[in-house]
Amino acid sequence: MSDGQSSEATTRLVVTTPAGLEADARQELRQILPGARFQQVFLKGNLLVLADLPEREALARIAEAETTVVASVIPVQRSVPVSGDGDPSAAVASAAAGMGRIGRGEKFIVRCRRRGKHTWHARDLECGVAALLAEATGGIGEYQAETDWHVTIQVFQDTAYVGVNRPGDLLEKKLRRQRKYAPGERPLNRAQWKLREALSAFHIELPAEGRALDLGSAPGGWAAVLAGLVSEVVAVDPAELDSEVAALPNVRHVKSRAEALLDDPKQWGIFDALTSDMNRDPAEVARLMCRLAPLLRPGAPAVMTIKYTTPNRKRHEREASETLSSEFEAIRIRRLPHNARETTVVMQRKGAPAKAPK
Repeated sequence: MSDGQSSEATTRLVVTTPAGLEADARQELRQILPGARFQQVFLKGNLLVLADLPEREALARIAEAETTVVASVIPVQRSVPVSGDGDPSAAVASAAAGMGRIGRGEKFIVRCRRRGKHTWHARDLECGVAALLAEATGGIGEYQAETDWHVTIQVFQDTAYVGVNRPGDLLEKKLRRQRKYAPGERPLNRAQWKLREALSAFHIELPAEGRALDLGSAPGGWAAVLAGLVSEVVAVDPAELDSEVAALPNVRHVKSRAEALLDDPKQWGIFDALTSDMNRDPAEVARLMCRLAPLLRPGAPAVMTIKYTTPNRKRHEREASETLSSEFEAIRIRRLPHNARETTVVMQRKGAPAKAPK
């Protein structure tokens, strides 16, 4: 519709699926939601679904259905035009407030996933919308635990799809099929899938102009993934990188143990992401991550793999989390399908931009 508002009879959903399996996802969704239509969006692996069913009924059908290639489902109730340079916070906040779902004193959190090229970052939009939405509704913005509402902003270049939903209405489905490798695209090793899955599952967006520090990098699976997302990767490992990874123009191999970076930390500059897949005791890795945290800009994401060195998995997770909490916040631990024998920790460097007042 011209005002960006869907009709009462039309439900709109942003659905993610493995890139290359969009046709299979459309077929599954047509069986679940008879008459479903699909609109093109900016990036492979994403579908905008229109269904002539009430929102809750459509979500219930998808939740109950046996799917193989549907990964996540996010209801969106409004669409807002956005540009690459202008700040869209006011327009997005107005759209979210106009739904009338967030009441005075209710808690909400704002999360944005941005696809495309813009002068503003996803976190900037989250903070701006949270402050304006709190002012407009009387709600309590950026609440981290037991929140009443999730405000989701799905940006596809020139359009932002905005949803205000109860936490239980954001669906995560188990993937039972993955894309087959295209010629020349087979991953260097399983580690590549581990990192790709973590970035997707935790909705981590890395700045294209940013820098990433990858610890325990050899043979280079994570460095290869990062090299496709940021402008520079510093890959740290005393072992050799795979020749194809080492040849990438934006990968710099530091052939030493990670502790060597502490000898002269100023020479490395500031990074926009920190990753570690080191095969060492989790508590030891967590301490090293904390020592290197000053190299990470405030609010920047970090990803760490917990390698279980004893059967006491809970102890390893607890020790790692307690250690990391001295330098990192928003710590989340999850077992991911491509990392089934390990656990993934995602966090952000303390000192993120100020959040909306509570």
